[in-house]
Amino acid sequence: MKILIPLLFIFISCSNDGEVPNISRDKMLAMARLADPTMRIKVGSIDKALVDCKEYVHRCRTGYMVVIKNLEMKALYYENQKSALASAKRLKAFYYRNWVFEDVRGEPILERFVLSHLHGKKAF
Repeated sequence: MKILIPLLFIFISCSNDGEVPNISRDKMLAMARLADPTMRIKVGSIDKALVDCKEYVHRCRTGYMVVIKNLEMKALYYENQKSALASAKRLKAFYYRNWVFEDVRGEPILERFVLSHLHGKKAF
């Protein structure tokens, strides 16, 4: 019995569903700023956001209009990675864990930035 409890604890602590942790907004912002210190997030007016998550089939939690090297893209934050991947496939966009990067496809500078610095993957 004394051995059973520690073994059970070890088994429970080591088991997971294989999913890596989500990336927070602050961590993603730090990754982007490290690669491009001039990166900025555009802000809408007080009554209208620039990125409205209600417009997406797989609703994001928060959307940001990001400017990288004078090019705009949308960064969508999702609660979980499954929703992010489903959204990225539907949008034919790039994704990384619980983030989707839209309006990147066809812009070589943004594609390189997302692939190299934000560890993005193609969902198309």
